[in-house]
Amino acid sequence: MPFMLYDVAALQGRKQYTLVRTIPLAGKTGPLAAIQRSKNPSGATPFPWHATSTEIVAAIAGTSPTQEIVIDLKPNVAKNVSLYRLLDIWGFSYRDWTPLAVRLESLFEDLGHNEPQQFKASFSDADANRSLVGEFLYVQGGTAGGSWIWGRVGSVNGALLWRDAFDYLSGKLNEAL
Repeated sequence: MPFMLYDVAALQGRKQYTLVRTIPLAGKTGPLAAIQRSKNPSGATPFPWHATSTEIVAAIAGTSPTQEIVIDLKPNVAKNVSLYRLLDIWGFSYRDWTPLAVRLESLFEDLGHNEPQQFKASFSDADANRSLVGEFLYVQGGTAGGSWIWGRVGSVNGALLWRDAFDYLSGKLNEAL
C-alpha cells in the first residue's frame, strides 16, 4: 500500500494531482514517529495523539503546503486505480507499539483503466467519488522507541485494540466520519 506525495493545483473547481514521489510514513525517521515524539516530549505512556494531513506533509522534509498524500490501495491489481487521499491519523502510542485510526477520502475506487501507472502520474479529481472511509493499522514503535515499521498480519495490517486505544481511536474516527 504505497503512500504517494502529490503536487496539487486548483483548476476551475477541481484539483489536478501530479505525482512527486512515493514516501514512507512509517520508520524511525518517518513523519509518524517524529510527530508522536514532538507531541509527547515527556514520553507519557499511553499517549493519544492526532495529526492532520497538513502536519504529516510538513513533517516530510522539502515539501510544500500545496501537496497532499494519496494512498494507492491496490497497486498490484492490473487495470485498476484505487486512490484515497489521507486526511487524518490518530495514534494511541503504548511503550512499544502504536495502533492507528486513519481517515481517508475516496478519490477512485476500483476505477478500470488500461494504463493505471500513467493515470496515477497525473490526474484530475473531477470525477472523484469523495466518500469518507476509515482504516485501522498499527506500527511497531511507541513512546519508548522501536522500529516504527508497519505491523504484519498476513498481507493485511490488523490491529488488536485494547479498550483504552479502541475507545480513543474509534471515537475520533467516528466523529470525523
